[in-house]
Amino acid sequence: MKADAKRIERDIEEINKFNLTPGSGITRLTFTKEYMGALNYILGELEKIGAEVQIMRGGNIRARFQGLEKNAPSVMIGSHIDSVFQGGMYDGIVGTVTSLEVVRLIYENKIPHKNPIDFVIFVEEDGSRFSTVLLGSRIWAGKVSNEDLSKILDKEGTSYLDAMKKSGLIPKDEGLLEGNKIKAMIEPHIEQSLVLESKGLSIGIVEVIAGIKQLELTIEGVSNHAGATPMNLRNDALCGAAEIILNVERIGSKKGTSVATVGFVEVIPGKTNIIPGKVKMTLDIRDKDDAVLNEIADSIMESIESTCKNRQLKFNIKQVSYTKPVLLSKKIAKTIEDTAKKQGIKTLRMVSGAVHDSSIIAEFTDVGMIFVPSKNGRSHCPEEYTDIKDIEIAANILLDSVIDLSK
Repeated sequence: MKADAKRIERDIEEINKFNLTPGSGITRLTFTKEYMGALNYILGELEKIGAEVQIMRGGNIRARFQGLEKNAPSVMIGSHIDSVFQGGMYDGIVGTVTSLEVVRLIYENKIPHKNPIDFVIFVEEDGSRFSTVLLGSRIWAGKVSNEDLSKILDKEGTSYLDAMKKSGLIPKDEGLLEGNKIKAMIEPHIEQSLVLESKGLSIGIVEVIAGIKQLELTIEGVSNHAGATPMNLRNDALCGAAEIILNVERIGSKKGTSVATVGFVEVIPGKTNIIPGKVKMTLDIRDKDDAVLNEIADSIMESIESTCKNRQLKFNIKQVSYTKPVLLSKKIAKTIEDTAKKQGIKTLRMVSGAVHDSSIIAEFTDVGMIFVPSKNGRSHCPEEYTDIKDIEIAANILLDSVIDLSK
């Protein structure tokens, strides 16, 4: 009993037909018609195998396959189908389609399992529409209240709650995640880095998910005439931002384990002949150690204050999100590792620099992650690519791991 690579490939192709930016990467934002098209394709596949599909709190999807012991805690597998703007075909989708293939195989081969198996799709993992990563899993975990959903807005001012209702994903179950009802979770995912490819390996086993702190920074100077204002009499917000960006790079490089990125800059008024009076930008800081993460963040904020003081600029910093580093389950890692060995697959224990919904679920139960290589380490871009052979290997390891956990 093995995964059907051609069927998995078809799933990837069908899901990625639902795309706002054809020819320019994949754009599938939460609750949009593209998102719902992809979701409905998956729901159609689940319907064929008799899944008990439920819309959970926040619009997350759970498809349950009952076990021999109905009230036993479930084994959860899955990922997300939303994307960043002009992203790739594989982020989130690999975890979704390999999990879909696993439940198909269990159904088709009538494999008995004591524990229920839950196939899940988490909403808004990438945070591309509502600017907060892991939002769906955080809502399901009770970290975001229903009242807050009306206050979380996209760039057009549409609230999460209104967008969810408009999509038709009205929750039928408002219950929160409970640890005693989940035996374990495994999330397959593309690596989004170069490590596996550089070592010629197909499978990574995640031991820790790095913490992330995301900030929004606004710098205010004085807009003025670009030709008539002497250089020594300027309060150029963009020059201050440029110095801050270089400081972010310098400080983020100090420890060797951290990364720090300015990924978005908006210059106001953004005209050729006007000195920039305001700059809005984002900061993304990550590390596998929470103390180091906060040390780097504090150093960056100190440098911002110093730069703005020296340049006579005003600034405001807003923390958008903060997720602590998460240690994943040693037990699940060993299950995945032992399964891979039986299949003759060499693995690598590793750190995930990217955050995943698994980090939220790990607060409730034993969680593991399976990584597959990203060609040239590319991700969150149209060039993102993972070989179907590696995806097939991951599906087979996931299958045997789920069977083992649900016995």
